[in-house]
Amino acid sequence: MMASPLELLLTHGSGPLIFLVLVAGGLGLPFPEDIVQLAAGVLAHRGLMPLPAAIALCFLGVLCGDTVLFLTSRRLGQALYTHPRTRRLFPPERRARIQGLYAKHGSRVVFVGRFMSVLRVPVFAMAAAEGMPLRRFLLWDGLALCLSSPLVVLLGYVGSASVDRVAKGVGQVEHFIALGGVAALLIILGVRHVRERQRDQAPA
Repeated sequence: MMASPLELLLTHGSGPLIFLVLVAGGLGLPFPEDIVQLAAGVLAHRGLMPLPAAIALCFLGVLCGDTVLFLTSRRLGQALYTHPRTRRLFPPERRARIQGLYAKHGSRVVFVGRFMSVLRVPVFAMAAAEGMPLRRFLLWDGLALCLSSPLVVLLGYVGSASVDRVAKGVGQVEHFIALGGVAALLIILGVRHVRERQRDQAPA
């Protein structure tokens, strides 16, 4: 039976490998970054790397992967929407939705997009194709990563024993990550909704 990506990382993982896999994810290879960062936390708990180093490696690895995606998309420009390898990411309704978000919220959409796994790649790619400066993209993406990356690594560190059981077949860690991601997204959307209501109700 073929080992899962999580099992491979927990068995053969190291700092350089974690970094390279995260960067490769920015190139479109199927390495879920949450699973990789979770594995980094487990490896830190096992003493294979210091926890601060695991957090820094994951932060830099994800940011480098995002930068590769951004620069590749900027090079394609408007051809991003018609290129055979990328146009499937931009069905008309999704493209219109993301354009609407950029029109309403500007560069802040990059920050929110980091927490939305389905829209993350299209949001980042469209930022580049529509001319967002790289430094602005890195600012918002980096701010979001300051929240998400340490949190996921710490989840792996604190829940190391549970992840070990999962790696042996007792459950699926993807369910754990998915639930955590949904909870985080609901919190973000809830706070945003409350703030928008307060702003609308504020006297002019």
